[in-house]
Amino acid sequence: MSEKQFPATPKRRQEARKKGQVLKSQELVSALMLLGFVAVLKFWLPAMLGRMQSLFPYVWGLPTDWTGRTVASLMLNLLWFSVQIIAPIFGVAILIGVAGNYLQVRFLFTLEPLKPDLSRMNPMNGLKRMFGVRAWVELAKSLFKVILIGYFLYASIRDNFRVFPALQQLSVGQGAVFLGQAILDLGWRIAIAFLVLAVADFLYQWWEFEKNLRMSQEELKEEFKQTEGNPQLRSEIKKRQRAIAMRRMMQDLKQADVVVTNPTHYAVALRYEPKEKSAPYVVAKGQDEVAKRIRELAREYDILVMENKPLARALYSQVEIGQIVPADLYKAVAEVLAFVYRLKKKRRAIY
Repeated sequence: MSEKQFPATPKRRQEARKKGQVLKSQELVSALMLLGFVAVLKFWLPAMLGRMQSLFPYVWGLPTDWTGRTVASLMLNLLWFSVQIIAPIFGVAILIGVAGNYLQVRFLFTLEPLKPDLSRMNPMNGLKRMFGVRAWVELAKSLFKVILIGYFLYASIRDNFRVFPALQQLSVGQGAVFLGQAILDLGWRIAIAFLVLAVADFLYQWWEFEKNLRMSQEELKEEFKQTEGNPQLRSEIKKRQRAIAMRRMMQDLKQADVVVTNPTHYAVALRYEPKEKSAPYVVAKGQDEVAKRIRELAREYDILVMENKPLARALYSQVEIGQIVPADLYKAVAEVLAFVYRLKKKRRAIY
C-alpha cells in the first residue's frame, strides 16, 4: 500500500469516532484536576481546619456510657463532618474531570473497544506496543514528572532550609500554618509545571491522532467508491433512468395536441388542457434522434406536426418537460394551437 500522505476525510473521522478513536490527552485532565485541587485546598483550608477543630470538642464531650443508639449517632455525625470537609475538594475534582473529558471527546458511547481483537493477543504486536514510540513517550513523561517533583521539592527545602530550625520557637498552630503555606506553594509549582507538560502532551496526541488517520491514495479511491458508488455502476444507473424517463415521455406524447419541429434537429410536443394547467405546457421534447422518434410517434398517434424553427428552438431551450410555456411565447403558441383546433374542427366536420 502506498504511503499515507492525505489528511483524513470526514467519513474516516466519523468511523474512527464510532470505534472510540478520539483525540484525548489524559495528562491534560490530570493536570487540570491537580490545579483545581490545589486551588480549592488553598481557599478551603481555613474552613476545613475550622471544622476539624470543632470536631474535637464534640468527640471529647460525648458521654462515656456507650449504647447502640449513641454509637450509631456518633458514626453518622462523624460521617457528616467528613463529607462537609472533603466534599468541596472531591466535587471540584469530579467536575473538572468530567468537563475536561467532555470538552475533548464530547458525548460518546461505544462498545467497539470492548470487542475481542485477536491482534491484541499477537506477541509481536505486544512487543511493538511495549517498545514503540508511544511507550517511549509515556516513559519520558513519567520520568519528567518525577524529575519535576524532585526538583521543586528540593527547591522548596533549599529556600526554607534556614527557616526550619526556627519552627521550634513557634506554636503548633503557627508551625502548621507555615508548613501548610509551604506545601501549597509547592503544589502550585508542580501543578503549573504539570499543566505545561499536559499542553505539550495534548499537541503530541493531536499529531499522533492525525498521523494515524491519514489515508493513502488507494484508501481515498475505495472510500469514494463506497460513498459515491462504482463509476460504471453509476453510469449504468443513469442510463436506465434516462431510458425510463424516455419511455414515460413517449407515453405522455399521446396526450399532446401538436408537435412543433425545427424540422429535423428539435421537436417539442405541446398540450393545452385548462382543467390541468393555466397555460399550454410541454409533454415531450428532444433533439436529433429523440426528435426524430417524437415525430415518428406523432404521426403514429395522429398528432399534427408543425414546422416552426424559432418557436421550436425557444421551447426546447426555455421550457422543461411538464412546465408551462413562458409568457413571451404565449402569442406564438396560441397561434399554433388555434390553427390545430381549426384543423381538428374541419376534420370532424368532414367525417
